[in-house]
Amino acid sequence: MKKKVITLAATLSLAILGAVPAMAQTVYYNGSAVSWDYGRSWGVFSYSDVQSGVYEHSATANTTFSGWKKAGEKAHAQQYVGTKTATAYWNCR
Repeated sequence: MKKKVITLAATLSLAILGAVPAMAQTVYYNGSAVSWDYGRSWGVFSYSDVQSGVYEHSATANTTFSGWKKAGEKAHAQQYVGTKTATAYWNCR
């Protein structure tokens, strides 16, 4: 019985941590739309995904930098933050 309770508690904890909402939005650089998705994954990772069809772009999650990506490529950055603050940034040039 004790094993079932522990298994259930662990399953519920993972489900709650995985249910952290993402923040997808369209942002604009020099009048061109840029797709930006950011948030937490598994409750302990900060992430940032950026894609532009016109400009070079990059993503940053806390201090992890994706590097500059060409137009049409997805820039992805992810960093373990535990319970600390998750920050996400995008950039175009």
